[in-house]
Amino acid sequence: MGNQPEQKSVSSLWMELKRRRVIRVVVLYAVAGWIVIEVASTVLPNLNLPAWTVTLVTALVVLGFIIAIMLAWAFDIGPDGLHRAAASPEVIVAEGAAPEAQGAQAEPPKARAQADGRKSIAVLPFVNMSGDTENEYFSDGISEEILNLLVKLPQLRVASRTSAFIFKGKEVGIPQVAKELGVSTVLEGSVRRAGDHVRITAQLIDVETDSHLWSETYDREMKDVFAIQDDIAQSITTALEMTLSPKERRAIQYVATSDPKAYDFYLRGRSYMYTMTRRDYEYAIRMFRQASDLDSKYALAYAGVADAYSHLYRYADGSKENVKKALEASEKAVALDSDSAEAHASRGMAMFISENYPEAEREFSKSIELNPNLFEAYYYFGLAYSSQGDFEKAIDMYKKAIEVNPADYQSIIFLSQAYSSLGRRHEEMKARLSSLDVIKRHLDMNPHDTRALYVGANQFCNVGEFEKGEEMAKRALGPDEKEPVVLYNVACFYSMKGDHNRALELLERAVENGWGDRAWLETDCDLDALRDDKRFTALLDKID
Repeated sequence: MGNQPEQKSVSSLWMELKRRRVIRVVVLYAVAGWIVIEVASTVLPNLNLPAWTVTLVTALVVLGFIIAIMLAWAFDIGPDGLHRAAASPEVIVAEGAAPEAQGAQAEPPKARAQADGRKSIAVLPFVNMSGDTENEYFSDGISEEILNLLVKLPQLRVASRTSAFIFKGKEVGIPQVAKELGVSTVLEGSVRRAGDHVRITAQLIDVETDSHLWSETYDREMKDVFAIQDDIAQSITTALEMTLSPKERRAIQYVATSDPKAYDFYLRGRSYMYTMTRRDYEYAIRMFRQASDLDSKYALAYAGVADAYSHLYRYADGSKENVKKALEASEKAVALDSDSAEAHASRGMAMFISENYPEAEREFSKSIELNPNLFEAYYYFGLAYSSQGDFEKAIDMYKKAIEVNPADYQSIIFLSQAYSSLGRRHEEMKARLSSLDVIKRHLDMNPHDTRALYVGANQFCNVGEFEKGEEMAKRALGPDEKEPVVLYNVACFYSMKGDHNRALELLERAVENGWGDRAWLETDCDLDALRDDKRFTALLDKID
């Protein structure tokens, strides 16, 4: 047992040597070198050249052998010509990367599912069959709510929304989806809505046998939508032969509201929360407010209001009024449902932006205690620690966020930043290299995702791919040149690239347009090159 890590490292190194064609180069060079030496030994003496010329040829062949190995390791020849070879994720792990940080991306999804020991499922976004794109939010919301019920079961590993929704609207087969997400079962379905009538079809597919474990069609009134979601969740656990405790059975019953109209507004609000623009955060707040107006005891609606104000403060409008409103709404959410992990995560986020870090820590910890599979709790907990400069604890939170949601490209980026802030260059680069694969997969499915573009630009910059990074930064800046979060992150790119004037210009525009997260500005290692510039200090002074 004691030699297993060494054996694994040797095996991984051998595989990497073969992948980079180093073995092939060694064999070919050895044969060619032997021929050159033999010819020199035979021909050069007959030309009356000094005896040392044969020795010189032999020495040059040996020296060339070393150079050939180095070049074979560093470069490869492909269809696009000569290019630098990238380390495979397996080697990154074998060299000593933290498995929580790199293994989540590098290890094949199938292997992760088997090693985990839990049953696994992906809930794909339900297809909107209503003939009206206006109802897209509803079909997405139904599938997301089912996902959120299932994620409360500790014995079930559920692919995150970020992972599953990558396949929305894509012509991708179930086997490929399962392989990408590392799951053994997939839930897919459709929603047709007409006024107060809804028709929901769902089917659970076993990937290995390509057979239906369960399927059902529901023709109901909108007021029955909660019962439908409960029945789907219960039917999945039955089909997967899962034994649930009474507490777990209660956990997958939807009890957030009994008002279908309030629920509809809530789903609308949720649909606006993923674009990270000022306008959509404001729309989300209006929708959540209407939901809470219809049902004054709807804790998740208040949590939604709090999250929208917190995001609005961090990314678009850093006013103290937004902090105040986030605190008020999150307090109401927790008061209405003290057992809601989402409510405590929202409260933690509100405390985080108000820089009440001890209270934020208590709220995030409570959220994790209530639902260990809630990605947002770990992710924002990590951001809170980073804002305080406590990067060791931030690293721990980012790793746990990656465990819960391996397909999320943001956690591993902030993980690499935390390593950078601690000067742990080796671990930083492993994390950055792993993140590039995650970002690339995401952009292949979502080529116009602005956030993925600008964080991807920064990662490419950090590994020395400046041209590729700048191309992505310009694409991100194009349609969103007034969004503070976009301006800020593209400024980070130019700071790392060494174009300090451009970086400061973009930062100034970000602050002018509403960026107000001073704590993040003060600790973000991407901006370290600007800290001695008086213009940077002046920017900090502009933020209350």
